[in-house]
Amino acid sequence: MELLCPILGRVTRVRPTAFRSGEWQVVRCEETGFVFLANPPSYEALTSEHAWEVTSAAEKERRKSAEPLLSKLSLAAARLKLRLFPRRNRFFTLAQQLCAVLPDDQPMRILDIGCAAADLLQDLQGRFAAVGRGIIPLGIEVSAHLARLAHETCAGMGGRVVFANAVDGAGQFAAESVDLVIMSSFLEHEAQPLVLLRKLHRVLSQDGLVVLKVPNFACVNRLLRGGRWCGFRYPDHVNYFTPTTLRRLALESGFEVSQGFLDCLPTSDTMYAVLRKSAVATSSVGPVEVAVQQRRAA
Repeated sequence: MELLCPILGRVTRVRPTAFRSGEWQVVRCEETGFVFLANPPSYEALTSEHAWEVTSAAEKERRKSAEPLLSKLSLAAARLKLRLFPRRNRFFTLAQQLCAVLPDDQPMRILDIGCAAADLLQDLQGRFAAVGRGIIPLGIEVSAHLARLAHETCAGMGGRVVFANAVDGAGQFAAESVDLVIMSSFLEHEAQPLVLLRKLHRVLSQDGLVVLKVPNFACVNRLLRGGRWCGFRYPDHVNYFTPTTLRRLALESGFEVSQGFLDCLPTSDTMYAVLRKSAVATSSVGPVEVAVQQRRAA
């Protein structure tokens, strides 16, 4: 069986995994080991039928019904973590290093991919203001409802939000017009991660950073729970990254990756990473985009 590998941008041999739900089949690239959904939904479906606010609510209810005790324990653990570490924001911690390379009087231009209602941008605005740094909040959101809410919020802070899928939205920003790109639990939703990161490479300033958070397919919990792992969400989770496959994607798109020990703990269901531009030039994304559309239509 052959399919386009989303992190290579070309057709490779894949094999089915044991993970599927109805028509949605997860496969593994034999060349890279990357695990992804063979038949991702269209961008159009993600604006309404499979919009984040719809699927997340449905998944929460499904888990409550299927595993009520585990769902309660998970919620209690999340509340305890928030109570113990109310000010913790890993995106802010990792992004602070930009303050050392940007002029003191220059606001930090932050682009949130999949910004939802702009809650994270609002939080970052307050945190950076506390250390004397202004920001210009920018966003891209594929959900029509959330894009409207986010644009109202960001416009009030001197920014804007683009209503579009991430790939098309990134194309609306000028070269080197962004200092920080954040993707909080987004890249697992993007069927064209290589295309997107290559476009963000153009948008990002020379000293800029991409800070992202994704589910960790290599975590112990996934190995123990198999198909019941909380990182599986059909059909809007289309990519399942490990530290190794995330590094391969970054390399293919012209970035270098740094991950501290705390950013990819095997005991955590999620992982963080910081991407910087490398000296390797990126290639044209056109053929990759065509191939992805062919995979969607297959």
